[in-house]
Amino acid sequence: MSAKLQSEHFHSPPDTFLEHPFIVGGSEHLGVTGNIRPVYFPGDQATLVGSHHQAEALHVELIERAAEQGFQAFRKTRPSERVRILERLTELLEQHRKRLAELITWESGKPIQLSEQEMERAIRLCRDYAAEAARNTGILLNVDDRMAEIRHFPIGPVLAITPYNFPVNLVLHKLAPAIAAGCSITIKPAVQTPLTALTIGKLAVEAGYDAISVVPMPNEVCESLVRSETFKKFSFTGSASVGWMLRQVAGMKPVTLELGGNAALIIDDLPEGSATETAYRAAFGAFANAGQSCISVQRIFLNEALREPFMAAFVAAARAMRVGDPFRHDTEIGPMISIDAVQRARSVIKEALRAGANVVYGGNTYNVFTMNPTILDRTTPDMAVNAEEVFAPIVTVTTYQHYEDALAMANHSKYGLHAGVYTSDAKKAELAYETLDVGGVIINDIPGYRSDLLPYGGVKASGLGREGVLAGIAEYSYSKTLIRKEAQP
Repeated sequence: MSAKLQSEHFHSPPDTFLEHPFIVGGSEHLGVTGNIRPVYFPGDQATLVGSHHQAEALHVELIERAAEQGFQAFRKTRPSERVRILERLTELLEQHRKRLAELITWESGKPIQLSEQEMERAIRLCRDYAAEAARNTGILLNVDDRMAEIRHFPIGPVLAITPYNFPVNLVLHKLAPAIAAGCSITIKPAVQTPLTALTIGKLAVEAGYDAISVVPMPNEVCESLVRSETFKKFSFTGSASVGWMLRQVAGMKPVTLELGGNAALIIDDLPEGSATETAYRAAFGAFANAGQSCISVQRIFLNEALREPFMAAFVAAARAMRVGDPFRHDTEIGPMISIDAVQRARSVIKEALRAGANVVYGGNTYNVFTMNPTILDRTTPDMAVNAEEVFAPIVTVTTYQHYEDALAMANHSKYGLHAGVYTSDAKKAELAYETLDVGGVIINDIPGYRSDLLPYGGVKASGLGREGVLAGIAEYSYSKTLIRKEAQP
């Protein structure tokens, strides 16, 4: 296949000639100065997917006013109304799932099978938030012969910044709890995937939620919103460097940060002695979607006794992964989000090789837009390929003799998001759970496993707070206690 992916595999780009307005307070707006940005397909950086109007500095006051007015109106809605909106939004996502899956692939280059899976997750997430909103009714207690009631109240207008790698699901991880809690929300989507977020915003308005703004804008304009006292909650998903910088300027508002990682996978033994299934899962976890996930497998720590059978199976699994056209249903590794991202990945590999690392498999590019899966060994913890988040289809393999050493090496990181451990020993599984400094430990599977129902987030440089249905509403609320003392006769 040539550097420009073969167009006969493609569906037609959606809305190529439509200039999408941005959304403020549920209404569409055009850029006053005609500030219109094109969006190009990452697979060739030439096919126009669509274009959109950008919000500018002159729109900040309008956005702030809409956020406050939207909150004051929506906070008065009953939980049953919020449930109805979420249920209707679920129906609309179901109706538009094919179009949205294709749009995910057009904007981000994600393989279409993974885009379809993202839509399945998004629909389930929205449905689960509807159910949780119906249960969010507070509790009653009898304390010191007094009746106490504890309820959650909406925290206020929410500002959210979302990334490109899960452009539907991660928007909904911020939008759905805002609706369930009774907040307004202003979403600044990733510059690479604004059309997906704008489509979700339109569906939310159609579902009956107009306390929403979706505002693609320059970073410096968005920073003024982060500083704004109008917003009472700030939620960010993206790189650690940007997230921690924005936390410094966010003022006193509560902040949720879902940031990067360099997830470790410890393989201490193999199910029934077979390496094939484990190797396939490890390869999928490391390379699928070009490794562009904050819980992709980046570091493998392998029991020395398993080196020969596992590595043979792992290289075979990497070789078997299909690279190329993201609109083919058997493709697992499509283009990276930009040529710059490919160049950064190549530079990380070259730096590691200069410092003594060895390429076990890959190490090169499929084309200028796409990296081949790459396996390195003989690396050290201080190399960027281990110490930083590479966000590319690159994984390192390090062997160990003692299980405790593997846990220590996994913890030797400034990040702490997810880790995976393959072991049939229940005591070793418990030791991993107690010892690993991460937000989630996955036993007998890859760290990339995530249930949107469960709390999700990290420690150390990987972030603050938790997302997920069982944690999300609380992140967008504050608890208030009412204590009733019986009147004296």
